[in-house]
Amino acid sequence: MAPPGGDTGTTGTTGTTGDTGDGDTGDGDTGDGDTGGDTGTSGDGGATAPFTIDCSWTSFGISVNLVNGDDAGYNFGMAETDCGGDCWTGEDCFDGYALGDGTVLSYCHPLSSTGGYLSTVQDVDLIVEGSTTLHISTINNTYYLEEISTGECWTWGYDSSYYGGHGCTDIGSGCAGE
Repeated sequence: MAPPGGDTGTTGTTGTTGDTGDGDTGDGDTGDGDTGGDTGTSGDGGATAPFTIDCSWTSFGISVNLVNGDDAGYNFGMAETDCGGDCWTGEDCFDGYALGDGTVLSYCHPLSSTGGYLSTVQDVDLIVEGSTTLHISTINNTYYLEEISTGECWTWGYDSSYYGGHGCTDIGSGCAGE
């Protein structure tokens, strides 16, 4: 899925995602399409491939695939929303999950510019950020992705309003395999 108004770049920008590599000098742009995570090439007339987010569940975990992602990477979170009670929010990247003794479990999964894979585990003690998750495909998952270098973020899934106050763009429905 591509974020609405996806990051397609504009002619003349420098050092930002979507830089078209227009070859201007004196502004840090080398014109080779390698500055600030841009995806353009010199003389391409301003056309760059958009940043896209795609995710899918298997019986073993979740795969998040990013195309034209920023080299600095991303933070990825998930929250179980609308579970009728005690929802698992420990991997939401923000509030976490409060245990009865007041301890808060809080995880956020780092992803590379191309995404990553999280294997599903059955016990909270086995969660490793960027590697494993307690989430499964059959719960009401809501997703969050933040670009580390800019703070720009996107949400999607069952109830994107869960991340409402964080200024993210809602990009729609959940992941394949839900």
